Amino acid sequence: VVSAIGMFNTMTITLLERTEEIGIMKSIGASDTMISLMFVMEATIMGFLGGVMGIVIGLLEGEAFNIMVNLIATHFGGERVNLFYSPIWFVLSIIIFSIFVGFLTGVIPARRASKIDPLDALRYK
Repeated sequence: VVSAIGMFNTMTITLLERTEEIGIMKSIGASDTMISLMFVMEATIMGFLGGVMGIVIGLLEGEAFNIMVNLIATHFGGERVNLFYSPIWFVLSIIIFSIFVGFLTGVIPARRASKIDPLDALRYK
């Protein structure tokens, strides 16, 4: 939820910063669909990359924690354990979910971007 709000905010700010660029694109023939697709794809890619980074960081931290716990356990005569295990289906579901969240957070800014009037966008500063 927090990441979705952050991504939505980022896409909305991106829309405001690129209003003039959208006006130029529309004035040279870009369709509303092309403008929308640009924003949705940008948000989807951002969601995918965020999911992948989260997985990588989570797996690394989990492995580091496993190593620390196992060092402590073997030092005190205990057995080695694997506290963190991530099956491939879980990792893939996280990636798919992050792509979906990215897509959803890009839809509203994409609609707003496609409805911008080129003349108003070129006057915007």
